[in-house]
Amino acid sequence: MLEDVIDPETNYSIVKMGFIRNIEIEEGKIKVTLSPPTFWCPPLFLYMILEDVKRKLSESYNGVLIQVVDHHDAEKLTSCINNGKSFEECYKNEVEGNSYEAIRERFRVKRERDDRLSKLTLSINGEFCRLIYEAKRK
Repeated sequence: MLEDVIDPETNYSIVKMGFIRNIEIEEGKIKVTLSPPTFWCPPLFLYMILEDVKRKLSESYNGVLIQVVDHHDAEKLTSCINNGKSFEECYKNEVEGNSYEAIRERFRVKRERDDRLSKLTLSINGEFCRLIYEAKRK
């Protein structure tokens, strides 16, 4: 189910990238513990992932709880996504206008492009993050 959630920065599945640390299911509710590849993963991209995870899991479960770990803003991100806040609400003092949706759309279009430069950029980012993930696991 979460294999379809894509990291916008790398175009890789968050499952393949090792973001998912733990899943607990009880009485129609699910709790997912998520750890990005790096401590400094941009909150903007991570929030896109969190929203996609919540949306995907809400299709099958009555309750969805997401816990972010191993990130410099883990508590804030966990609180915001579980309280239904938008990225702009979560980072209201750090975001101007509706830039979040524009950036989200830009990365969606980038993933769909068929040009070599876009594919190369996503591939390099993906490999870099994959190497960091593998080093963290050792």
